[in-house]
Amino acid sequence: MQKGNERRKQLLSVSLDEFITKGFYGTSTRSICRKAGISSGLLFHYFPNKENIYLELVKIGVEEMYIDTAKAMQTPKEYLFQTLHGILEQLENTPFYRKMFVFIDNAQHVDTGIEEVRALLDKADIAKQWIPIIQRGQELQCFHAGNPHAICVALFGAVQGIAQEKVRMSDTPLPDAKWLMRLVEEENGSC
Repeated sequence: MQKGNERRKQLLSVSLDEFITKGFYGTSTRSICRKAGISSGLLFHYFPNKENIYLELVKIGVEEMYIDTAKAMQTPKEYLFQTLHGILEQLENTPFYRKMFVFIDNAQHVDTGIEEVRALLDKADIAKQWIPIIQRGQELQCFHAGNPHAICVALFGAVQGIAQEKVRMSDTPLPDAKWLMRLVEEENGSC
């Protein structure tokens, strides 16, 4: 069983690289097999088709994107800082995680025709999840006044850009989470 799980992880990793490099429509099961050094039969033992592989990767990616809203609303500044700190730590230490960031962003812009993929991506939309947190932080005067959606876009855009650069050049140094917090924090905030 252990060997099967390892093989499955390897196939997902190879597939992730292929989808990042070639996109959904440019990737084929044949190219995944070639890169993984396996036969099509073995790939199909683990995944029935390319769509299933893609869906599995989306499931893995969105799993990391869910927010504990109740906890976030209690202490939005601390929650956001800890979230950013955790993201940066994962981007630094886990190549699969950083690639997943790029993959999920790309997946947002591709219509694969896989309904479950679209539903998962919609449910895990970072802006939709972070807007109430930003609003709560604004109410507490921790975060800048202004359109909370725009603030989310600026913050998440910065994180996304950092992830893309880290995938492109793995030795890219990462900023401190405190630097990113300056994008949202009220300078003379009360919390």
